[in-house]
Amino acid sequence: MSEKIDRRKAKTKQQIYESLMVLIREKGIDHVTVTDITNHANLNRGTFYLHYRDVPDMLQQLKDHVFKSVEKYVIKLNFREAIEYADRREPYPLGIQVFEEFAKHADFLKVMFGPNGDLSYAIQFRKLMANHIYEKVSIPDATNLNVRRDYVVAYMTSAHFGMLMHWIESDLDQTPAQMASIMMNVANYGPFATFGLKEMPPVKP
Repeated sequence: MSEKIDRRKAKTKQQIYESLMVLIREKGIDHVTVTDITNHANLNRGTFYLHYRDVPDMLQQLKDHVFKSVEKYVIKLNFREAIEYADRREPYPLGIQVFEEFAKHADFLKVMFGPNGDLSYAIQFRKLMANHIYEKVSIPDATNLNVRRDYVVAYMTSAHFGMLMHWIESDLDQTPAQMASIMMNVANYGPFATFGLKEMPPVKP
């Protein structure tokens, strides 16, 4: 009996979730009400309140879940290992896992990163990438750079996040392995070599 109840709860939450996504696309994230959701999902308001306090509570739970799901893989990335894979022209296994996790939540992220979504949520992911670069990518001291370190990190973060958003907007038209290779090659060799505009260095044994 409890399994049947759990399935019913899961189905109800999925209905509520799907209605929320449709309504955000239509109305914008700040204009969706509980009444909107329950009318669209053909549920009563009491059913909604069994799961969430209000719309902001629902959204925050969803955002926290997706962010933490991605974060747990991102923080494990080891760029020294990743560069070794890039030098062999092989996708970095943990990088593939990161993109697989993004793919699991692509529908949600497409709405959140879209024009009617939540800009602050996109910034949260961008900061995750920026902090990760600061901590784990070896960047020379400012005295050895032509530009300040923060501009280097801003460029790398914006390039990677921009490609991630394009991938999600393009309905995942590349595999996670392909995206992992593209991202690592851009970081290791730069965009011109990665995109074929200049010769790529030879493969290291």
